[in-house]
Amino acid sequence: MLSSMREGAKSPIMKAFLIFLAGGFALWGIGDITSGTFGAGSKAVSAGDKSISTTDAAYEFDRARRNLSAGLSIGEALETPLLNEVMGSLARKVLFSAEADRLGLTVTRDMQTKAIRDERAFQDEFGTFAEGRFLQTLAQLGFSEEDYLERLTETLERDQIMGAVSAAARYPVNAASVLADYQLEERALLFKGFDVKPDEITAPSNDVLAAWYEENSAAYDAPILRQFNAIILDPAEIEKTITIDEAAIKDSFDLRRDEFITPETRALLQMVFDSEEEAEAASKAVKAGGDFAAEAATRLNWTQDDINLGTLRQDALDSNLANAAFAAEEGAIVGPIETAFGFHVMKVDAINEGGEQSYEDVKPQLVARLKAEQALDLVFERANELEDILGGGASLQEAASAIESTVTTIDAIDANGFNIDGGEAGQEIASDSNFLSIGWELEEGEISVLAETGEATFFVVELIAETEATPRPLTDVAARASDDYRLEQAIIAAKAQADAALETSTAFDDATNVETNRSGLGLDHPAARLIANQAFALNEGESAVIETGDEAIIIKTTAINKADAADRNALAEQLSGSLARTMQSDWTAALSLSLSEDFDLTMNEEAVRLLLVGAAR
Repeated sequence: MLSSMREGAKSPIMKAFLIFLAGGFALWGIGDITSGTFGAGSKAVSAGDKSISTTDAAYEFDRARRNLSAGLSIGEALETPLLNEVMGSLARKVLFSAEADRLGLTVTRDMQTKAIRDERAFQDEFGTFAEGRFLQTLAQLGFSEEDYLERLTETLERDQIMGAVSAAARYPVNAASVLADYQLEERALLFKGFDVKPDEITAPSNDVLAAWYEENSAAYDAPILRQFNAIILDPAEIEKTITIDEAAIKDSFDLRRDEFITPETRALLQMVFDSEEEAEAASKAVKAGGDFAAEAATRLNWTQDDINLGTLRQDALDSNLANAAFAAEEGAIVGPIETAFGFHVMKVDAINEGGEQSYEDVKPQLVARLKAEQALDLVFERANELEDILGGGASLQEAASAIESTVTTIDAIDANGFNIDGGEAGQEIASDSNFLSIGWELEEGEISVLAETGEATFFVVELIAETEATPRPLTDVAARASDDYRLEQAIIAAKAQADAALETSTAFDDATNVETNRSGLGLDHPAARLIANQAFALNEGESAVIETGDEAIIIKTTAINKADAADRNALAEQLSGSLARTMQSDWTAALSLSLSEDFDLTMNEEAVRLLLVGAAR
């Protein structure tokens, strides 16, 4: 138990512990690795005599999926690298546990206590370990004290191993101080912009434009252009052709009814005491009219945040607490109730009734889901069929007809997917990097292999024509050239205006005065980074002009502010630690590889995948 730890640290823990647990346990897994009790066929990961079952691995994947995105289904998550990442994390967990056993490492209660008390996420604003929120978080996560200690032990064992092999992975604070000085240095500056106004420039005469175009005509040359035919299998387009009958919608509703039930939740307050007598006294005081928060502050030194257990479902609480809290009326005081954490006194602060959405309410949602599922199935069916048909020598048109699709023509695009004037081609796939890469490797008349792009979208493409790069007459681009001429002249005019202003003593009288770092923080301007770069290139008192295309800006650096010593030292420590952690991560990867050979690591990702696919169905 953690009672000995609580004796030395009596105040509430920060809610950031929830994030700490979720992140830490997502990395190191939740499976039982204390013995090799699983059958050989049920092991997802094993190393030496340590293993994690396929069931526990599947559960870890599902929890990681839910943390990643509430709307991501198991099937969708299996299409991402998530399972591979989870299996890698579980493999590291097993390997380090096996190595800890081989080395005979031990973790003492003092080590556990120190780790908990030193962890910043567990400390209140005064840097003191906080008990109340610690208990709340464990209850919300469904962890017992023993569960938490087991996971903490695994982490401390791993840290002992890594501490021995990565002791040299330290980044010198002196070197980090140089980086900190560089990052924290600031400039005080003045700046003022002169707008580029092409609308105020008179359109050029034919002779002026012709002369200007002769000097700049290379910028208007038509690039090499290619024309393609393509079959595109896009789930979103296929969805538009699908009709779902009423019976299928009702069947889906019956199958997924649980998804549309909102369980009852209750907003709960609690106090937790070490003895039943203390808890009983607090309960009587509140029932006699005392304020719950005031009693908690007086008896436990807990704040409002500490007593707030949150708004929870019944299954989120310890069963003893849940049964009592969800049987009581709103405003009722419940307890004392004993759990592994002590004696609880609770208040039902509010009750949120649950309910079930009707069939008519969720029908549009069901239809959309069924269409998406059917469209995805059809995409893969047609993609496989298309591959076979083309492999048999069919033309693109013949293949499209056979799979009830159409041939799309992509007209005259360059290697970047733009049209002859450098604009959008008008078809979304024309800008896809995979499409362009494949299309520009084809010979004329050649049909590509089936390829995938985007979210389960497949395509095949045929090159049907190519035109060489050629000069273009002014008559083809006159309007564009006239606009470009006026923009160029407007930029020249704005730059001249800025240069002239710098020659006067009043140039910066109405300028904006700011302080900024190298990244432009503090500058409320679209060209903040460009302004900052120029300010840092100037000595104190110097000025310059920069151009952005939209304006010419005069800048004057008025002061150079070096980093504050305390801030520099703090950032240097942070940088040193961050760089050291990066180095240690490399050490961890290298050690994991070595241990995988020592302990004959085996991983059965496919077994976990099959279990998850069954659950998804």
